[in-house]
Amino acid sequence: MGSNDAIAITGIAVTFVVSVANLIYSLRTNRRTVFVNTVTTSRLKWIDTLRDEVSEFIAVTTRLSDHSSPPDKRAELLLQRDTLLHQIVLHLNPVDLEDQRIKTLATRTREISDKKDATVDLPSALIELRDATGNYLKKEWNRVKNESEGR
Repeated sequence: MGSNDAIAITGIAVTFVVSVANLIYSLRTNRRTVFVNTVTTSRLKWIDTLRDEVSEFIAVTTRLSDHSSPPDKRAELLLQRDTLLHQIVLHLNPVDLEDQRIKTLATRTREISDKKDATVDLPSALIELRDATGNYLKKEWNRVKNESEGR
């Protein structure tokens, strides 16, 4: 075996090692990318769902404050409002303080709307719930952006 054969074998061995290292790196990177994309997609769906539920909860609660609707329609709206409240609560983290603040605001809004004279406190409670949810969703959106950029 001559020196040319040794150089060729060494070149093949180095190429093989570099190819294996590149394959391992690509597999790890792809796995992480798939994970980040899955989490990001799930979190975006969660953000959209929570936004829709809170906005619908606010709209239904506002409609309920108008006591001119017929009793059968009112019963339907009460069921819808309570269902939305439970959906909102189930979307929130039970140990996070900001999540629990939104839960408290939504529950308080329902309690205010159930009172006979809710016209005074209800608009401010709805605005407070809307603003708190908006700030919370903006924070979550920024978190999604940072994760998707690898930060």
